[in-house]
Amino acid sequence: MTDMINAEMEEVNINTEVLVIGGGLTGLKAASEIAASGYKVSLVEKESDIGFQEETNYLFSVNKKELASLEKLIKQVKNNNQIEVFTQTQIKGVTGVTGDFNVTLSKGNELKGKNVGAIVIATNFSVEPMNEKYGLSLSKNVLTQSQMEELLAPDNKSGREKLANKTVAFVVGFAQDGYPLVMERVMRSVLSIEETDGCNAYVYAGDLKVASDGLEMIYKDTRDNGATYFKLKEAPNISQDGKTISFYDDVLRRDMELSPDLLVVEEAVCADQSNEGLAELLRIDIGPLGFLQKDNVHLFPVCSNREGIFVIGATREVQDLPLIWTDVENVSLKVKNLLGDGTRMVPKEKAVVDTGKCVFCLTCYRCCPHGAIYWDEDNKAVISKIACQACGICASECPMDAIQIGGFKDEDIKVQIQKCIETGNNEPNIIAFCCQNSAFEAGKMAEAFNMPLPAGLKIIKVPCAGKVDIDYILSAFLNGADGVLVMTCHNGNCKSEQGNIFANMRVGDAYKMFEETGFENDRLKYVTLASNMGHDFSSTVIDMERKIKELGLSPLRN
Repeated sequence: MTDMINAEMEEVNINTEVLVIGGGLTGLKAASEIAASGYKVSLVEKESDIGFQEETNYLFSVNKKELASLEKLIKQVKNNNQIEVFTQTQIKGVTGVTGDFNVTLSKGNELKGKNVGAIVIATNFSVEPMNEKYGLSLSKNVLTQSQMEELLAPDNKSGREKLANKTVAFVVGFAQDGYPLVMERVMRSVLSIEETDGCNAYVYAGDLKVASDGLEMIYKDTRDNGATYFKLKEAPNISQDGKTISFYDDVLRRDMELSPDLLVVEEAVCADQSNEGLAELLRIDIGPLGFLQKDNVHLFPVCSNREGIFVIGATREVQDLPLIWTDVENVSLKVKNLLGDGTRMVPKEKAVVDTGKCVFCLTCYRCCPHGAIYWDEDNKAVISKIACQACGICASECPMDAIQIGGFKDEDIKVQIQKCIETGNNEPNIIAFCCQNSAFEAGKMAEAFNMPLPAGLKIIKVPCAGKVDIDYILSAFLNGADGVLVMTCHNGNCKSEQGNIFANMRVGDAYKMFEETGFENDRLKYVTLASNMGHDFSSTVIDMERKIKELGLSPLRN
């Protein structure tokens, strides 16, 4: 992230062993691919053996050929000298930073330490019944999706006999936001039911999620085989025993009622319950619904907020098997790019701590969104040059100004501010502090396409809006700026996750100072932009110029 021209570089050593958490289908594949790249892998599984869960066949509709391939994968992992397998083992503690993580493994009362350079989290899905969401109790005629899949299993002859000449109804998409994987499970069951003698299937769906490879074709096949779908705006009325389903049909424009022999209720495909504990141990963020990746474009496909800690498959979102394999390929490349041959070239002054000023207040440790800061035996902050993303949040939050970011040192930015100000003209001087990942690119776009821009606009690039210290804002006004803009990423799209939050807080602090002095708040504005929003950049700075002309030039001009 740094803007360091011809920066002096230094070589650092990095541990090349990799820890994979989760011995299920995804973890096995990841461990195998990473080991194939020449790295040693420690594979940790909390259960008594590695392998895929029993419900894997149902979740992903694994056929016999695929099943044989997965069983072969298990044997390969167990026999791979590059992979050390730890079963009935959990992560007890994690310290250190990227390239030098110290992991404590716990098996019963036994503790074992491992030193690794990267960590890959590959936890499994958990499946939860949703019958209670529909006010239903499970019974002989009210089944979960998993129970229906057990009846339809190819080797369950008696189960299929029980379904003969039955009418089966499915309810899906009313108790949760739908996923293609959930819909695929229903449709594959419907296909099997329609192939059973005298069996008919009805599907009551709130939303038909078919945005997955081949899923629309499966939907068409189920329709061609005789399945009936009702897409409803709200859940149908279902009797407590599940034997009567009534609803209003918008197509026929009349009330409808069905009395199925069996009612199948959708299941929630959820994040593993261990995710929360892992997130706390590893100091990574929890995303929506307990998955370990936030909806941030900068993290896709397999990154967490900490460099060197990766999340794949069911760890980060609900996805089908082809997408999980894509995650495995991506993480294998990411690990290889990170670890290389065990050495990395990094900027020598990427982030520098003045140990004479550091008072070990831990402010930087607490606010670093990348987990890049630790401390030495002298209780002084140390910033990992590999883990650090050079966002500058720590530098601006440090109460002692003990941290400087290479290419964006405080003294250099303040000199740049002074050079931006033109006091001898009557045009408003507007300084825009622009995040290099969003607003700065939007400004370049506006300039390239000759969009309207104020004559007195000066752009100062920062590595992240989190680097915009309140001193920068005040310095700009004291040096003669008539207006100041702090331009950052949209919420949820900050590369440093929290840079825009810190920037907004500092603008708020400046407003409080203005209120005490009578200085107009309208001279300072916090704005969020994306890198492709050149038009919005232009509109924002033109609006600021217009407002300054209404207020008049700053009374602080020399």
